[in-house]
Formats: sequence, structure tokens, C-alpha cells
Amino acid sequence: MKVDAPQNTAIKEHLTGVTPRPVLTPEERIEQRKRDKEFMRAMNEFVAKAGLLSDDPFFGGI
Repeated sequence: MKVDAPQNTAIKEHLTGVTPRPVLTPEERIEQRKRDKEFMRAMNEFVAKAGLLSDDPFFGGI
């Protein structure tokens, strides 16, 4: 191991300006999870009826 090797300790910043998510309370996390599960259920139901959600002619859909 080189003793005098330069240390790269610079923190890289995101180019897109990522903003941190707000901290949620346990109750808010439970509600968010319920909304997410409902969305996933609705999307699964829709895809089961309509097929793939793709505009790529290889896959068909839409």
C-alpha cells in the first residue's frame, strides 16, 4: 500500500439537485404504504385487463 497516495474525500453532488424526502411519522408511513398497495393493486388489475403498458411494437400493448 502506498503511504503517500492522495485521498479522494470529496463528496459528489447530484447534478439534478436531488432534494431529500421529508421524514414521515409512523402513521404517515402506514398511510403511504396503504396508498402504494392500492395503486399496485389497481395497476395489476388494469394490466390484467388491458395487457402490457408499452408503446414498443415488439411487445405490443397500449
